[in-house]
Amino acid sequence: MAFAQLGRVRLEYFPAGHGPEKVVFVHGFQASARVWSLVQAVLPADRYASIAINNRGAGGSDAPPDESDYGVEVFAADAFELVSQLGWSNFTLVGHSLGGATVAQFAVDHPGLVKGLVLLDPADPDGPSQRLQGPALEEMIDRRMEARRQTLERGGAGDGIDASGAGAPAELMRALAADMRAAPEARLRGSLRSMFGLRLGARVKAVPMPVLLAAGDRDELIPIGAMLATWAKYPRGTGLHVWHGIGHSPNLDCAEDLAVLLRRFVEGTVAAGRSSAAR
Repeated sequence: MAFAQLGRVRLEYFPAGHGPEKVVFVHGFQASARVWSLVQAVLPADRYASIAINNRGAGGSDAPPDESDYGVEVFAADAFELVSQLGWSNFTLVGHSLGGATVAQFAVDHPGLVKGLVLLDPADPDGPSQRLQGPALEEMIDRRMEARRQTLERGGAGDGIDASGAGAPAELMRALAADMRAAPEARLRGSLRSMFGLRLGARVKAVPMPVLLAAGDRDELIPIGAMLATWAKYPRGTGLHVWHGIGHSPNLDCAEDLAVLLRRFVEGTVAAGRSSAAR
C-alpha cells in the first residue's frame, strides 16, 4: 500500500506492476480498493502498472466527518488530484458499481487524461430512475442506513458483494467485509445523496475515448435491464460484455476473465483507436 497527501485528505492506494500500460481502478459504494486485488495480481507486472484507490472513508484513507465531504464528484476530484500528483496521464480508467459513476465523472471532466474507460456493473450516469429529493430522499437514505445497521448486526457486509462460491480467497473476503462494515455512515449518506443528483447522460454520450461496459447477468443490485439502459447512454460503438451466471462483482467472481477482457480492450480496442487517431 501507499499514501498520498492531497489538499484536503490523505488517500491510501494499492500499486501493482511496473509496465508501460497504466490502469486506475475505482471501487464502489461500501467497498474498498481490495475489491481489485485479484485483478491487479493477474495483470502482467512487466506490461501493466496499476493503482487501486481507496476513496476517502475507505480502508486507510482519511474519513472526514461531514456527509458533504463525500460523493461522486468529490471522489472523482480526489482521483484527479492523486493521478496528477503521481504524474499519470494516458491511462485506462476502470470503475465498479458506484465507481462507474465516479469514473464517468472523471472522464467528462478530464477527457484528455483517459485513453480508455471501463465500466464494471456500473451505476447509471443519470442516477437512479426514481427521482427523489427533499424529505422523500432523506427518508429513503434513513431507511437504507437502518437496513445496513440491521445487516451489520447480523454479521453481514452488504453491497451485493459475495464471492464465497466463486473461489475468492477467504482471507480476502474477510478483509473486504471488514472494510465494508467499517465504512462510515457519513460516506454512505453523502454517496447516496450525490447519486440522486447525477445528470451525466448527455455528457458521457460525447466522451472521446473508447468505452467498455462489462457486467454479470445475475447482478441483483443492478439488474441486466438497467445495465443495458446505461450502456445505451454511452457513445455509439461502446463495447458490451456480459458474463453468464456472474453477480455484481466480476472483479471477485471471475477476476482472471476480467483481466483477460481488460487486456483485450487495452491492447486491442484502445490501441487501435490510438493508431487511427495518429493517422
